[in-house]
Amino acid sequence: MILAAGDGGRLGQATSDLPKPLVPLASRPIIQYTLEALSASGVSEAVVVTGYRGEQLRQGIERLATSGPVTSFVENANFEAGASLSLQAAREACGTEPFLLLMADHMLSHPIIRSLREAYVPGGPSLVATDAAPWPKAYVDEATRVRLAPGTREVVAIAKQLSPWDALDTGAFLLSPDAWQAIDAVPADCELSVIFSEIARRNQLLAVDVSGASWYDIDTAADLEAATRIVAAGGIR
Repeated sequence: MILAAGDGGRLGQATSDLPKPLVPLASRPIIQYTLEALSASGVSEAVVVTGYRGEQLRQGIERLATSGPVTSFVENANFEAGASLSLQAAREACGTEPFLLLMADHMLSHPIIRSLREAYVPGGPSLVATDAAPWPKAYVDEATRVRLAPGTREVVAIAKQLSPWDALDTGAFLLSPDAWQAIDAVPADCELSVIFSEIARRNQLLAVDVSGASWYDIDTAADLEAATRIVAAGGIR
């Protein structure tokens, strides 16, 4: 499941006439990196949750069909509300199987997807890909942070401005079917951090360290420039 419904307002003029996932990053749409990462990791199907400029986004992704998995679409008409509604919009499409949950505005590389898939144990807890490498303070200040139980991979807290913390949330998850129980337990309209905090509270969220793999959360024009420099400096790894 790829969440792609938001209007990307923090990117300013770049999203005034273009959905954020189609904004160019080193001459390629942001979402193309995720679609190619999925394909390179052996994922053959994806569902994209659309909202802002949804038809334009659908057409843009369909033009990228050779760059990723077979893609279907569901709409979150209430995309200006909490991202939890995008999750619920795709619930039927996910069925009762474990599923990857990804963000269309995160540049991701295939080692992140592969690491999640290899670490998942059927019937086991949900997973979040985390990065414990040093990051600039300005980026950390905007990022979602993860705290682990000492000496384990168990996530005990996940939030922005969390202190102390052990790693950053890369925006890539592999959720077990049990995650829907946590989703049902929180307000229907809420941010994803509320859902992940509830999953962690139930001791059902483990971290998978992907430090060294390429990723970037693109919220602002400065983020887009930084991600472009990463691609230009050495490509996606």
